[in-house]
Amino acid sequence: MKDIYGREIEYLRLSVTQSCNLKCIYCMPDNDGAENIKCGRMLSAEEMGIVIKALAGLGIKKVRITGGEPLLREDIYTILRNISNIPGIADISMTTNGMCLEKAARKLKKSGLMRLNISIDSLKKERFAYLTGGGNIEKVLRGIKASLEEGLNPVRLNTVLIKGVNDDEVDDFIALTENLPLDVRFIELMPIGRFGEDNTDKIVYNDSIIERRPWLVPCAVEDIGQPARYYRISGFKGRVGFISPMSHKFCRNCNRIRLTCDGKIRPCLGSNGEISILDVLRERPNNLVDTLKKAIFEKPRGHNFENNFNSIRSMNMIGG
Repeated sequence: MKDIYGREIEYLRLSVTQSCNLKCIYCMPDNDGAENIKCGRMLSAEEMGIVIKALAGLGIKKVRITGGEPLLREDIYTILRNISNIPGIADISMTTNGMCLEKAARKLKKSGLMRLNISIDSLKKERFAYLTGGGNIEKVLRGIKASLEEGLNPVRLNTVLIKGVNDDEVDDFIALTENLPLDVRFIELMPIGRFGEDNTDKIVYNDSIIERRPWLVPCAVEDIGQPARYYRISGFKGRVGFISPMSHKFCRNCNRIRLTCDGKIRPCLGSNGEISILDVLRERPNNLVDTLKKAIFEKPRGHNFENNFNSIRSMNMIGG
């Protein structure tokens, strides 16, 4: 289905939980990792399947599971199996912090997961623990290894760079692509949550990284709706990607909407507009498709990051 600006909306980001086992400084530094959702106000695995089936009928082809940390949801494998059985869904992926991944990778693959994004903002033990509020980098590295072994390809590592904090590790991350078939992706810090809003001076613009590394060779663009732009280094197995929402607004080709675990459709990450579908789903199910159509059609033209944007939700409440 196309929105009012003619963009074909094919991609859903589904947040299955707001809870997390880490407290990354730019995501949710001021709470204990578990948001309060009133009893009964979280979508069940069955309800998620119903909504995605309806969205598939409207043209959604790709689903990314996000959180919080999706592997904390006890019925995550049921959610994956339900989605994998929906006609029209051709791609199922997940974003995870990797802490529980080593033991989960095989079952995720068997449940229908196809590929993985893993958030990892440092390769240094103490720095990783600081950035994540106590995370264990060794666990994450073992999770990456297990994911590659299970064929959850491509395995993509997402790194949010913060000036003066972890931007000295750029080449360490790039080096991972020499011998491993990984996509390492650098993401510009966005003004979502207190840290991002208060530290716009700490944004590391991706153009500056690329300019200083002329050996990075651009890859052909395979999907104009994909926000990452990829580069290769001759002889390396993996790729290096750059996601640049602050310096290169890619809204005109955006093909995604988001569904939060408490039943809100959020058509744009950088806009506070939300459409609640939970009560529609439970009380007026015959109106669900029309509500979803309206949410898609009225997707904003673009984000508001450059306009002193303040998000009403932190990243763990929206989904990555």
